[in-house]
Amino acid sequence: MQASTLNVEQIRRVFRSIAKAMKEKSDELRILDAACGDGDLGITVTKGFTAIEKRLDELVGEPPGRLLRTLGITFNNAAASTFGVFFATACMYAAKSIKEKDLITVEDLCAMLKSAGDGIATRGQAKVGDKTILDALVPAQQAAASAAEAGGTFSEVLAVAATAAKKGAESTRELLPKKGRARWLGEQGKGVLDPGATFVYMFLDACCDALKFQSEEQVVP
Repeated sequence: MQASTLNVEQIRRVFRSIAKAMKEKSDELRILDAACGDGDLGITVTKGFTAIEKRLDELVGEPPGRLLRTLGITFNNAAASTFGVFFATACMYAAKSIKEKDLITVEDLCAMLKSAGDGIATRGQAKVGDKTILDALVPAQQAAASAAEAGGTFSEVLAVAATAAKKGAESTRELLPKKGRARWLGEQGKGVLDPGATFVYMFLDACCDALKFQSEEQVVP
């Protein structure tokens, strides 16, 4: 039976797995970004998650909230960019939602997703339909909340969130970009998936996969 909470050591292991998986996806993100931007997202992801991997070794015992804040800042410091700012923003807002908790529940996970989306929407002055990260993150958060209310486990909630994020990312193909460099493409921006929304799906999918390897012996009841 899966745990009802996650501790900071488990979260550190999850982030290590996510970092490895996202670095492996960097070329795919680079190609997507090149079609509607400057093509640097793949490099940003590689630099950011390489820095996170290294920093994780220094963060043993840090509460989840502080861990998230530090990893967000670490990512942006290593790969300063618009995307780096949004990633750091998402981490810091998510961290704020859980304050100084030592254990994270499924409900906390849902709150983190919502807070991350709220933070990005505020900083980017964007909304669903603008062809941004939010087109995947908001549906993911909503799906996660519904799954949690139905009694879903971490893996179940994340699986539902990842599926919703994938659907949301795919919906951006026919949207006109309204934010960032991509907005200058106008009609040429149609037909291409938004790379930020695609990142959200990949990230949640990697998180879901990482949790599958959490054994019952590593779970804090």
